[in-house]
Amino acid sequence: MRTSYELIENFCPGAEAEAMRAAVNAHFDEPERHEPQSHQVWNYWFVPNTYAYLRTNPEKVIGDAMADRFFDRVCAAGFERWGLRHAYRPYLSLYVAGCYQALHNDAAGGRLGYVYSLTRWNERNFKGGETLIFREGGYFGTPEMTKPSATENFYELIPARFNQLLVFDDRLPHSVPRIEGQMDPFAGRLVLHGHFEEAGITVEGQVDEAEAVAVIEDVRARLTARARGAYHGLLTVRLWVKRDGSISNVVPLLDRVLPGQPGVQPFDTEEALKSLRKVDFPPTASESRITVPLAFALE
Repeated sequence: MRTSYELIENFCPGAEAEAMRAAVNAHFDEPERHEPQSHQVWNYWFVPNTYAYLRTNPEKVIGDAMADRFFDRVCAAGFERWGLRHAYRPYLSLYVAGCYQALHNDAAGGRLGYVYSLTRWNERNFKGGETLIFREGGYFGTPEMTKPSATENFYELIPARFNQLLVFDDRLPHSVPRIEGQMDPFAGRLVLHGHFEEAGITVEGQVDEAEAVAVIEDVRARLTARARGAYHGLLTVRLWVKRDGSISNVVPLLDRVLPGQPGVQPFDTEEALKSLRKVDFPPTASESRITVPLAFALE
């Protein structure tokens, strides 16, 4: 992932997505009931001028089994696609008329945010509810500031389509435009959302983990020392190690290291990959796979 966001359509098997949605429908199916264990589970998440929506732990609405199955799927995708081994369990959030999120970022929330939709988007009767994400790139100090522009020239507006997973850089300013419509929860914006982050080097195979960490840490220290104070973000790389200990392939999974101040040239990803291609390990009886997060900070 080198761009600011990624969309995965049909993230869950169709039957699984439909089962989660059916569980939500069943939760709201008898609106006259007000039992604490079944209906009094929603927190009105209100921060003046910032947030106004309803949220809860999904287990309280769709049950433990479906919540765990969804979270396992999210964790597997986070590791396989972007090399991020840790995911935060999601909240289940509901937006009806008047609900919104104002512009903000989640720079302290994780590396990537994820939003999975159970919204019947093609059947909606409301306006708003997309995920608005600012476009990357310069503005002031570039020719762009001299060109007449409006709305989606400045941001992406991403519909919350059913069974779609949206993943985006947590540093990006984003929002959810205010819902204009009715207050029926069946017809609202319904999403599961959380964050991914790195969790150290992961070794799969017979390479000794302590030795792998020591070798990779030496490379990481040299790279980050040269880049200190100039860049911010994360590069995750997957290495394939042959039985003789040499590297057969190096693939960047997440490439989101950005200049941290004006005038700094784009980060040289190829230099980092070149350094990792040169490492080697003692021979083993089978091939191994190593996933390496390289984090860069401005401090």
